[in-house]
Amino acid sequence: MIFTKLTFNILLVTITIQTSCFSFQSKDSISLVQRHIYPENIIFHSPGQNPEGITFNATNNTFYLSAINQNPSIKAVDFDGNVNTFSNDKNETSRASFGLKTDIKNNRLIACINGPKIGNLNIYNLNSGDLEHIINLASLLPEKENYQINDLIVDSNNTMYVTGRLEDVIYKIDNELKPSVFFQKDAYTKPNGIVYHPYGFLLVSYSHQNSSLVKIPINKPEAAEVVLINNFDFKGFDGMLLNEKGLLVGVTFAPDTNGNHAVIELKSDDNWKTASISNSKKTKKSTTITQIKPNIYYVVNQDWKDRNAENWTLEKVEFN
Repeated sequence: MIFTKLTFNILLVTITIQTSCFSFQSKDSISLVQRHIYPENIIFHSPGQNPEGITFNATNNTFYLSAINQNPSIKAVDFDGNVNTFSNDKNETSRASFGLKTDIKNNRLIACINGPKIGNLNIYNLNSGDLEHIINLASLLPEKENYQINDLIVDSNNTMYVTGRLEDVIYKIDNELKPSVFFQKDAYTKPNGIVYHPYGFLLVSYSHQNSSLVKIPINKPEAAEVVLINNFDFKGFDGMLLNEKGLLVGVTFAPDTNGNHAVIELKSDDNWKTASISNSKKTKKSTTITQIKPNIYYVVNQDWKDRNAENWTLEKVEFN
C-alpha cells in the first residue's frame, strides 16, 4: 500500500531499463510505455503467488508483487506480463509478504513480512534484490498472539511508519533502522493502509466494523483525530496512496451495499479535518494500488477464493 514523494511527472520517453538479475529486456514493453499505452489489464502467470501488495518502480517500469503463501518470493512484472523473480529469501525467512514499497531515493524495496509469531520489515536492495536488513517488529509487543505487518510508508526524513493490523498498532523505524511503537490507542483498531502527508501527519485507514480514516500528527500522535468524511459511507481503505495533487486514492476494503468494489479518490479543503469524495471507479475486488503517472493507477485483483491460482490480473484505473 509507495508515496515516497515519487516524481510522477516522469518523462517516460527517455526511460532507460536497468540491467540486473531481474530486469526486463522486452522491446515491446518499452515501446508500449514510450507511446504512453498502458494496458487495461496486465495478466501474469505466477502459480500460487497470491499477491496482496503491489508497488511500482518508475526507473525501470516494473511492478513488484508480494506473496501471501509459504514461498516469500517477490515477483517483478512488466507491462507485457513477463515475470521474473525479484527476491526469494525462502531459506532466510520462509514467511509471507504483504505490503510493499519502492523507495527509489534510498535504492530499496521494503516489504511487510509475516508468519507464526513473526512480524518483520524486510529491506531489499532495489537493484540486486538482495536482502539487506530484517527489522523484527514483533519483538516490540511480545505479549501479542498474532501479528500482521500490513502496510508502510516512508516520510521525507527517511523514517518508516508501519501498520500492525492484528496488533492494533503503528510502528516507527527511524533512519538508523531502530524500531519503536509510534501509536497505540484504545478504540483505534485494525490499522491498514497508511500514507504520509508532507504537512507532517499520517493518514491511516482503520478497517473494521466501523471503519474510519484517522489523521495522526507525527510530532504529536496523541492528538490523533478521525477525519469526517462528508456524504460518503466510508467502509475503509485497504491499500491507498497520496497522489501528486494531494488527493487520497484508496481501494475499498469492503463492498458497498450493492456488492461493488471501487477505487475512491478523496479530497480535503481543510487540511484533512474533513474530506469528501471527488472521484470513484468500480473495480474487481482488489487489495491495493500503485500509481504509474498522473491519473493512471493499477490495482491487483484478489478475491481470496483461490490461493493456488496460476494467473493474476493488474487492472488499470483511470478517472474520467
